[in-house]
Amino acid sequence: MTSSSPTHPAPLERFQAVLSDISEVKEGAIDDLVDALTHLDATGNAADATAALRMLGERPGVVLRLDGQVRWATTPTPEYDRPVALAFACSHSDGRVRERAVRRIVERPSPELMPFLVLRTGDWVRQVRERARTGLTDLLSRDPARFVPAAAPTALLADRRRRGDFARRQVLAALLSAPGAALLEGLLAAPLPEQRRFALDVAGATGRLPLRALVSLAEGDTDVRIRARAAEAAAREAVWTDRADLLRRLAAARHREVRATALTGLIRTGHPDEATAALDDPAGLVRAVARDAARRTGADPLAHYRAAVQAPQPLTGAVDGLAETGSAADAPLLIPLLDHPRAPVRSHALHALRVLGAVPADRVVPLLRDPSAKVIREAVTALRPRAARLPRGLAASLLTDDRAAVRRAGHRLLSEPDPVAQLRTLLSLATDPDPRLSARAAADITGLACGVPSLDTTDEQRGDLLALTDAASAALPHRTRQLLYEGLDPTSWTAELLRARHGPHPDTVNPLLELRATYTSQDPWTTAELIREVLLPVLEHASAPAGEWPADDEWPALLPEWFVRRCAPEPPPGRTDPDTWLAWWRRLPQRQRQAEAMADATADWRLADWLDLFEPEGLADFRSWRFWDCGAMTATTGWVRVGVDGHPYGGRRALLWLIEAAGGYDIDLP
Repeated sequence: MTSSSPTHPAPLERFQAVLSDISEVKEGAIDDLVDALTHLDATGNAADATAALRMLGERPGVVLRLDGQVRWATTPTPEYDRPVALAFACSHSDGRVRERAVRRIVERPSPELMPFLVLRTGDWVRQVRERARTGLTDLLSRDPARFVPAAAPTALLADRRRRGDFARRQVLAALLSAPGAALLEGLLAAPLPEQRRFALDVAGATGRLPLRALVSLAEGDTDVRIRARAAEAAAREAVWTDRADLLRRLAAARHREVRATALTGLIRTGHPDEATAALDDPAGLVRAVARDAARRTGADPLAHYRAAVQAPQPLTGAVDGLAETGSAADAPLLIPLLDHPRAPVRSHALHALRVLGAVPADRVVPLLRDPSAKVIREAVTALRPRAARLPRGLAASLLTDDRAAVRRAGHRLLSEPDPVAQLRTLLSLATDPDPRLSARAAADITGLACGVPSLDTTDEQRGDLLALTDAASAALPHRTRQLLYEGLDPTSWTAELLRARHGPHPDTVNPLLELRATYTSQDPWTTAELIREVLLPVLEHASAPAGEWPADDEWPALLPEWFVRRCAPEPPPGRTDPDTWLAWWRRLPQRQRQAEAMADATADWRLADWLDLFEPEGLADFRSWRFWDCGAMTATTGWVRVGVDGHPYGGRRALLWLIEAAGGYDIDLP
């Protein structure tokens, strides 16, 4: 039976995987890239190493990050014979190593090493910088077709660095001096938009790019800035040469900025009648140009739109055009479109009525349950300014719908004047299964939470809101949740737990009678942290559902070990009965009696007794102080703030013991 060994990706494949995972703006993964390149270089496969550096050169942002990482990394003795090692040497922390690497790249130039040579033209060491600049200038002028495409990506990005503009100027000079347009066309096909924009700027300045290339860019480039500039250049040349056929082609392009530029060209070449055909274009800019053409021909765009929206299948561009040129008097032409079978027509009709200020609320309300989510959004936007005049209970009924889009509409139309009712509704929405609606409700709750302490609520309402807050706790930011608990019931277990965990909310004031205990400690900040360390597990279990309070023998594993040791030993069974305890005491040897007496004198609190003051079903009602905050005043003095419901208050000795156990002494507690 043969055992199969695990398969590992080839070095080049590993490099590709690491490179594809790297973001040029996000930290991390550069160490993995250095490791992958080092491993690839160690294989001795020059072809794979060259391919890896070529792929790296297409990611100039990663090249810049790699340059910084290699410089400060612990690198072995630099080598200059292998491509990756030479690239690393070019980024070495020692200027003499970088200078030798630059000399080797210039002596044996290869396109994949151009990005590293470009970086050294901005080096902070003058000798390295001058040698790199001389070499780059010579290579770009000697063979621009080979080296300009490799140097351009990093040169354009390094231009933002100090002393980084030299490489960009040299690439520009090489493009301007290169004959023909082949080099420019190659850069215009580069994957990075920065390169294509740069090449297009050069082409516009020199006029060397053929019209067919400009048209191709205008029709198919993925960058909107390149499309707009190429369309402008192509339309300008078409106007000069009276190429109306080319303008018609661009007027039918997929992108709005190209169509608008082409229509302007048709108007300038004396074909405004052809431009009026775009009155119903989906893009507002194109419609505006078409309306200008229509006015030049004496046509009335408004009359066109009024007739167009009455067609059996009106175009959405015609509906938008009527909104742009019409008035509220045109609303009767748009209202029938609210019942159109096509959802885009309904949504655009709603938008048009809203723009004209003629929203018929009674006709729009049924669209809040439209099959199309886009129609629902438009209906909500149209009705929100009139939310106070909508039928009572409309928003509440929408919130019970099965569709998330309808529930989101109900949330946006909430206009409950009663803040208590509004908060109750939002807390219910915070647990909605739709994450967008839940997040919006949580954001609204955050805005309302600051006003919770001033709400006039009954005990029943506060209990209801607390229960809803408990249910929505996972969806709420901890500070928002804390503000709600502080406002609704600052004495609750959860409110006390959140104060112990995060400190008091900055927007709240202790509504209870505030007491401040001061103490001396060798390290008051550590004492304060130890106090929190004990309170956190105790309050966490106290705020848990009823019946989940741990058993006595479980607490030593839940509490900090130092606190358990600091407490007095638990009494033997039956010690709480006087007769049984007396018999037990008389059986003890004299030495053990002395030890027990010393324990009683130095540690009055046993663990179970202290915890009993926090147990919801124990003596918790007797403890009338609530933790608020703790900290340090000086290097040897700390403080603990609590809230009490009056004076005297229950549980004072338990608080004293907590401070003492955490390292405080000379405690002053009212």
